Amino acid sequence: MEKTKDLFKKCFDFTLADEVKAQGLYPYFQPIDENEGPVVCLGGRKLVMAGSNNYLGLTADPRVKASSIKAINKYGTSCSGSRYMTGTVNLHIELEEKLADFFEKERCLLFSTGYQTGQGIIPTLVQRGEYIVSDRDNHASLVAASVMALGAGASQVRYNHNNMEDLERVLQKIPESAGRLIVSDGVFSVSGEIVNLPELVRLARKYNARIVIDDAHAVGIIGKGGRGTPSEFGLVEEVDIIMGTFSKTFGSLGGYVVAERSVINYIKHNAPSLKMSEG
Repeated sequence: MEKTKDLFKKCFDFTLADEVKAQGLYPYFQPIDENEGPVVCLGGRKLVMAGSNNYLGLTADPRVKASSIKAINKYGTSCSGSRYMTGTVNLHIELEEKLADFFEKERCLLFSTGYQTGQGIIPTLVQRGEYIVSDRDNHASLVAASVMALGAGASQVRYNHNNMEDLERVLQKIPESAGRLIVSDGVFSVSGEIVNLPELVRLARKYNARIVIDDAHAVGIIGKGGRGTPSEFGLVEEVDIIMGTFSKTFGSLGGYVVAERSVINYIKHNAPSLKMSEG
């Protein structure tokens, strides 16, 4: 009888990281001693930080730090409950209102992380018999969220990166009666490319698709007052859902989604990554 394979065998066989460390070339998980925004202290040396997403240096801004201390003094270090039950404080509501106004959408909903935001949107909205239409170079968090939706019976088609001809090709193949959600980064994190949003919007309207733009790497960088990709192209009204994170330009932690009232209300009451997560 064949012996059962040990699930951990892959772990025991994984030696690459140790081999790289032995050569003094391992670049990962380096502990930062002190963070001053654009300058960090690492291994006793002060270095210019060119590899983080702290685009505006707000993590070290005295106003941000003072506000954080004030909030901790009033609310403690954790909400110790999900937003759905006991974990919502008035700061959540105040921030949601300000973000909805900033992005010129009806409503906003906050999540514990940007990663969980995608997991709260895509599997919640795209269900059995419906389609995710995804750029092949989308962020890994969007890929993971799509996999969750597939596990619940949704379908997915992918189009070549930022290729609007290929997007139209895959949209044409989807059954006319099926709902479809086009998912794309606004600014792609690896290449820095900006999505061809005008053409994406045109195709979405032609084929009756909804749009979600992950603008994590665009907010604070492009658009009117840093409002991101839809604002950059003057297409805020045409983009149904805009999502993002606080861990980049905003210099904090968490995620958000802005959309019309009915969409936010549905996500708020049906997204497991919101209802079952404590922040």
